[in-house]
Amino acid sequence: MSFLKSYNILGFILVVNFSIYAQNFKEEDNFVIFEDNGSSIIAKIGGKPSFQYNYETQRLDTIRQYYQRSGFIHPIYSPDGEILTEGFPEKHTHHHGMFTAWVNTKFRNKKIDFWNQHDETGSVIFKEILEIKSNKDFGVLKTKQHHIAFINGDTIPVLEEIWNIKLYNFEAPFVWDITISQKNISSSVLQLLKYHYGGLAFRGRDEWNTEKSEPKIDKIDNDFQVTTDVHKSRLEANHTIPKWVNMYGKIADKEMNLTIIPRSNNPEFPDYLRVHPDLPYFCFTPVVNNGFNLKPTEVFTTKYRIITSTKTLSEEMITTLGNKEF
Repeated sequence: MSFLKSYNILGFILVVNFSIYAQNFKEEDNFVIFEDNGSSIIAKIGGKPSFQYNYETQRLDTIRQYYQRSGFIHPIYSPDGEILTEGFPEKHTHHHGMFTAWVNTKFRNKKIDFWNQHDETGSVIFKEILEIKSNKDFGVLKTKQHHIAFINGDTIPVLEEIWNIKLYNFEAPFVWDITISQKNISSSVLQLLKYHYGGLAFRGRDEWNTEKSEPKIDKIDNDFQVTTDVHKSRLEANHTIPKWVNMYGKIADKEMNLTIIPRSNNPEFPDYLRVHPDLPYFCFTPVVNNGFNLKPTEVFTTKYRIITSTKTLSEEMITTLGNKEF
């Protein structure tokens, strides 16, 4: 859609001034720094990449145009430089590293799916870099995305989404917090309907994809697993309300771990967890049991702590890092 192209060009113009600012910090200063490579902001600690926020529209040449995406994080790195996420996986190409989207919504009497881009009823795009701040203790990256609906040939901004990411100068493991605020900027009610997934999502590496035609087997996989503080398998963890979730595995004998802790001030806490039985992805979704409405100007805010490590963290360490005040 031509509007998507012009919309992202505007966002790119807005980010240029911040690109200059982001490059002012030198790695030898031992700051948390943000580098701009012309299409993405790369967050670094001690010269090591922690995550990459993509503001320029991304799309592989081999996939359809409706899968293009901006305003998402990929890669997410472990402290030894291993990549934990997949930006445009071979299966479910609409998964994009760390991303947000709602699936089952109703807007102006139309079903709008911001998640499944191939339905071409909605998507999420980058809008603006709001803040970049770096010092020796932490760095802040604040961004704006729009969740847009496609109705009768029009592209309508529905949600203004602000990501406020705070990355701490803590080299092993990496620790960062993200606060997500979604404001209805339209003139109509957005109905977030009951559904089994949607919200903040994480897609793991393609090498961990175990989707097969035979019946699903619930077992511990040495190469990939999703566990929680209570459940030790993917099928058991699905649609539970854990204190934390850990996605981990090996690729070429290299271990990598991603731990997410929902914060207790989330409006739907404890947050429901959706874990796919085959694909290496999970999401936190508040609409498993009931949906809710966002009226014009209303805001829905959630917060999560993200930890990446090389070795699997003990439950005691996860609790310690979850409670730590940096």
